[in-house]
Amino acid sequence: MTATRSPRTLQMSLAGVRDLSVIETPPPGRSAIQTYLVPFRKNVVAQAIRQELRRQGQVFFVHNRVETIPALVRALSELVPEARVVVAPVRCPSGS
Repeated sequence: MTATRSPRTLQMSLAGVRDLSVIETPPPGRSAIQTYLVPFRKNVVAQAIRQELRRQGQVFFVHNRVETIPALVRALSELVPEARVVVAPVRCPSGS
């Protein structure tokens, strides 16, 4: 399971499209996910991204405003220039 499946499965469950999937046990060798909820601070974001890159991991930065994604991509690229920042395509529920 990748991080992108969790929000999609949750959204589908909330919309009534499918039941919520629960994975009881992680794949062998998988580390537990650690989630922190903190106020947005550039230095915290940069430190978290760099820490994950040092361990050769991935970072999924979830943002809630489609219209401001380009500005956020620029800000993240300037904040952590060694990171490769890619935006996942946005799909409307109708498929258009």
